[in-house]
Amino acid sequence: MRILAQIAADGGHSSPVSGKEVARKQGISIAYIEQILIPMRNAGLVRTVRGRKGGYILARPAETISLLEIIELFEGRLELVSEQDRSSASTIWNRLTESLRRETEAITVADLADLIAAEKPLALDFMI
Repeated sequence: MRILAQIAADGGHSSPVSGKEVARKQGISIAYIEQILIPMRNAGLVRTVRGRKGGYILARPAETISLLEIIELFEGRLELVSEQDRSSASTIWNRLTESLRRETEAITVADLADLIAAEKPLALDFMI
């Protein structure tokens, strides 16, 4: 999420951003960034631009890439409780899951890029 947000903040859909620059600004190793960008490229979220002024650009406008899409790309379907672990309280878990899915779908890479532009740190480590 931080990688896409930084690309969006620095160049977005039109101007390539180098992996080294993203690494420096986000405090993430270039090797890790390149590893993470492979599935993002395969999913059509980023494109690679070759050449001296190359780097990464968003394959779609930042406003159309949701947090939910990124989470599910790496973690699978976002659910609080798996189907086999649900009990008689499944109605409640379904409501909570759907609420979480709606909220993460409403937040976009553009929203995260705005936080970077405002120099607010992104604490986006995600774990369920």
